[in-house]
Amino acid sequence: MAQLFSLGDFAHFEMPMFFFQFEVRPKLTNPERDRYAGAMVNCWVLRDTLSQAEAVARGWIGDEDWRITRVESAALMTREQQAEHPDGMRYFEQAEIDSEVFVFHTWPVGAPDDERPVA
Repeated sequence: MAQLFSLGDFAHFEMPMFFFQFEVRPKLTNPERDRYAGAMVNCWVLRDTLSQAEAVARGWIGDEDWRITRVESAALMTREQQAEHPDGMRYFEQAEIDSEVFVFHTWPVGAPDDERPVA
């Protein structure tokens, strides 16, 4: 679904940006699992389709030894929509350069959101 724009003598493809927010928990293999009980991960991913972008996000999060427990948000994100949430604009713009950005908002073991059984 990339759009083609002609800019003089060359063509420029504009790929859509997708935004995801996942709740995650550390896998047993995560070296930080004794420090962090979980996180909310905000993801900005440039890909042709939502399913491609979600596959990239899920793969990257899994490769970092986190397990997705819930999808909070999955949507196309335009620059205009992102402007309504200015705190995320720097991540949106960085993803335009790098194709993806992942921001973890962690909480510690023992926090109210920690759902691990107490020994």
